[in-house]
Amino acid sequence: MPVPVPVPLLFWICITLVVVAQLLILRSTVRAMRASSSASARRTIEWAYAVVPMVVLAVVLVATWQASRDHGTRQDMEARANQTSAS
Repeated sequence: MPVPVPVPLLFWICITLVVVAQLLILRSTVRAMRASSSASARRTIEWAYAVVPMVVLAVVLVATWQASRDHGTRQDMEARANQTSAS
């Protein structure tokens, strides 16, 4: 039988994995730029391809965290209301 994992713990595990992956992507980008003698415009594009997804993912993760907190708060309020009305 599977053991339930608390949602905040699962979320923070995912955040940790995303941060590690993003750092490795940035590291790879820096190494690739050091290895090649590319023009300044190309470096800007490479950084954009590395940084823009990171920013978008951060926005999505913050929105997810807020939605999960709101959902949990709503469920708590409904449970309390049901306990009060049942009493």
